[in-house]
Amino acid sequence: MERQDASLNTAKSPTGGAGWREVARVLPVLFVVRWGAWAIALIRVAFGDLPDDQTRHEPLLLLVTLAQSLATAVYVPFLRPQLPGSARVRFAAGKDLVALGLVDVAAVLAVVYFAGGFRTPYEEYIYASLLVPAFLLDRRGAALLAAGFLAAFFAVISLQAGTVDGPWFHESVSRFAALIVVPVLVVVVVQYLSELSQTLREQREQARAALAENVRLQREREELAAQEERSRIAREIHDGIAQSIYMLTLNLEKAAEVASNEPGLARRLADLVGLAKEALLEVRYYIFDLKPLLSGDVGLSATIRSQVQEFSAVSGLPVQLAVEGEERPLPLALSTSLYRIAQEALANVYRHAEASNILVRLTYGVDSVSLEVEDDGRGFEVASAGKGGRGLSSMRQRIQELGGRLDIASALGNGASLRVTLPIEVA
Repeated sequence: MERQDASLNTAKSPTGGAGWREVARVLPVLFVVRWGAWAIALIRVAFGDLPDDQTRHEPLLLLVTLAQSLATAVYVPFLRPQLPGSARVRFAAGKDLVALGLVDVAAVLAVVYFAGGFRTPYEEYIYASLLVPAFLLDRRGAALLAAGFLAAFFAVISLQAGTVDGPWFHESVSRFAALIVVPVLVVVVVQYLSELSQTLREQREQARAALAENVRLQREREELAAQEERSRIAREIHDGIAQSIYMLTLNLEKAAEVASNEPGLARRLADLVGLAKEALLEVRYYIFDLKPLLSGDVGLSATIRSQVQEFSAVSGLPVQLAVEGEERPLPLALSTSLYRIAQEALANVYRHAEASNILVRLTYGVDSVSLEVEDDGRGFEVASAGKGGRGLSSMRQRIQELGGRLDIASALGNGASLRVTLPIEVA
């Protein structure tokens, strides 16, 4: 049973009966009952004092019913898993098992005819043939199965006896009632077990769904708590460390102005001012990592504009922002990547370019968005880009993951231009 496809485990029968998982659990029991019924017939034929009309086709009928039981028992665990994938999908709801059960019932009725009709030693074996189809069908199908079986059963008995009004009842009204009641009871009980099994399956699925929902809610609560904690830390860094470094920068700048008549000290203080500003930028980046600015209805251009203003305020470098094209909402991963790329590009300009002017251009295309950062600094050799700590290697990796393109143009003494183009999935 374990060899069945996982896709079959949750399938329902075409008529709304038990799911395949329940069928896979119950079928072995049904087959055990079937083999028990065949064993009773074997004992009756072999050791019972039966009339000649019940044994005239033996041991042929025993061999036929043995082969029949083997075929039905072997099909499910061994032959069914070997079917092509398309057939397994087609039979996932148990249509083939219903058909197999109905064929089995028809074969059993033939056994009834050749084994003496009303006085057949295969009585339990006959009723056992109803187990599988009764379990798989819904109420309407099970009712039709019981009615059809009784009609066919009495038709076969009448045909074997050569008459429709006797003598196969042998004046035994109670026996006649049993012939009607027992098949109906088998179908009713098995159908009840099928519905009970389906109910239990639905309850298990509801319990699993409720558990999954609880896990999801718990994760959301944990994520919300983590976001609140990150926001708290970001506020503390902004109000504490960032403000302290900013005040340190201002004091160092004032000290550099006072010490302007001492070139060596002034130069040293200017270097410390640069280090303090760079540290302040790094702290700002950490604040963004803890509390991303890209949230709610804030667009990418507004976020880049805030970033540019903050960078200009900290670094003292003039930065011009140009937004071209029609702005529209972008996937969060794409917006965040562009924000971080702009962040890293501006940091590189501040650390290495010695620029006096910076241009940031954000362009919205039909199926792409691009970000360009230009400066009029000292430039660099493009062939060596990424080897001097400029952070270009991390940019390239981020851009490659998003299927974008990175273009760099620079020459010593002529500034630099970095352009990133990322595709936008158009529905």
